[in-house]
Amino acid sequence: MRPKSGDRKLTLLHVDDCAEDRVLVRRAIALSGIPFEYHEADGMESAVAYFQFRDGKPRRSPSLVLLDYDLGNYTGADFLYWLRFLKKLTSLPVVMFSGSQGDRHVAECYASGANYFISKANNLERLRLIVRVLHLSLVTFRQPGPLLLLKEFQPDPRASGGMVGAAA
Repeated sequence: MRPKSGDRKLTLLHVDDCAEDRVLVRRAIALSGIPFEYHEADGMESAVAYFQFRDGKPRRSPSLVLLDYDLGNYTGADFLYWLRFLKKLTSLPVVMFSGSQGDRHVAECYASGANYFISKANNLERLRLIVRVLHLSLVTFRQPGPLLLLKEFQPDPRASGGMVGAAA
């Protein structure tokens, strides 16, 4: 028997060098009751290691990557360049989830292959809503479509009218 779409468990890889931000996302997932299988990486090196390639294929591939822009010595754009270079991972949805909201950062992330850019939520309740919308988007549409409705959504500044769908 196939599980109901609302019960479908998706794997979320959260890449953020800030331990407090990773804790907040974990708490928001727990409070939302969303069945995400949560994995985290504390920077680019551990995010690359997460995929642990064997025979040219990633051993694990999440359903979604939630990626911070500032990763210490690297940026989320650096990780995106690496990720999108790999032919087998070009369609993996990546949502930039960052406090860096400048147009230059947003444009760089979209140009690097981000599907969407969302500003970090300023409270746990708002973050819980974002987690619920992420899950709904992926289960229902297989891409982060309803994220466009969030006030935290940052459109691609290069696009006419400011709306870009899944870029990758």
